[in-house]
Amino acid sequence: MALAAPVAARADLPILAIPWTRALPPRPGVPAPAHPAAPCSPAAPSCVDAVVSRMIRAWRPLDQACDHRAVFALTYLITTQGFRRYLSDVRGSQFFADEPWIIELDRTFADLYFSAVSRYRTGTAPPAWRIAFDAAGSGRTNGVQDLFLGMNAHIQRDLPVALAAAGLVDGRGVSHKGDHDRVNAILTAVLDPIEAELVRRYDPLFGTADVSPIPADEQAALEMLKAWREGAWRNAERLALARTRAARARVMAQIEAASQAWALLIQAPDFSWYRASRDAYCRRNDRNRPPGGTRNANSA
Repeated sequence: MALAAPVAARADLPILAIPWTRALPPRPGVPAPAHPAAPCSPAAPSCVDAVVSRMIRAWRPLDQACDHRAVFALTYLITTQGFRRYLSDVRGSQFFADEPWIIELDRTFADLYFSAVSRYRTGTAPPAWRIAFDAAGSGRTNGVQDLFLGMNAHIQRDLPVALAAAGLVDGRGVSHKGDHDRVNAILTAVLDPIEAELVRRYDPLFGTADVSPIPADEQAALEMLKAWREGAWRNAERLALARTRAARARVMAQIEAASQAWALLIQAPDFSWYRASRDAYCRRNDRNRPPGGTRNANSA
């Protein structure tokens, strides 16, 4: 849990964007998906706008109720808004090599999160998500735990599924790993606004756990997320290379087991004693003020 520190850089020193994942090449021989995910047609920035609007609608009631699930919901919303700003119609230049692919991946990835939310109501959510939502509802976790429980479930469990569905190579057999790795730069860019909103709204621990001008624990958290994303790519390769339904099921079972083990580790420290203080802090804050990242969102 030492890695689960505030996930944003202090003003004193910046987080270093160490591009170590780019040195790890994609696995050769990975095929295109036999049954690709249904496309957002056309795969345009408006697809991401629709995802952002859906996220706002899902996050607002959680925020108003001080539901602990709002921590990850807002983090995911601000991250997606950050991703939106990296698309060519905003930047005026191309950041991603294959923008339609990364847009489709964004939609497929978000669909898995919304599916987990829906399936939790029927008791069929994937294990890592069930643990995350159970912990949030029980009040035994602090905000940092809630954040990393959601990140673990979405990155280590959902991301390999989304990648395999969207396809790891294009029609010419060129790997999409470069664009996958470019998302790490976006994560670095959004850490500061995320931390500011989580401190302002939900849990002062996000702002008080680090008293050093050197962002060592923020750097460690970022590198852990990058390692999770690299692992998600490798698991997606394993899914893509599984030649039979049984082989794919074995890989998927291993993905579920690993993300579940991480979830159990993250939720293990019991902060039940902190719930009343945390909830009172949330209720004291302005519930009607939108977070900075949502002002320009579609129909905020």
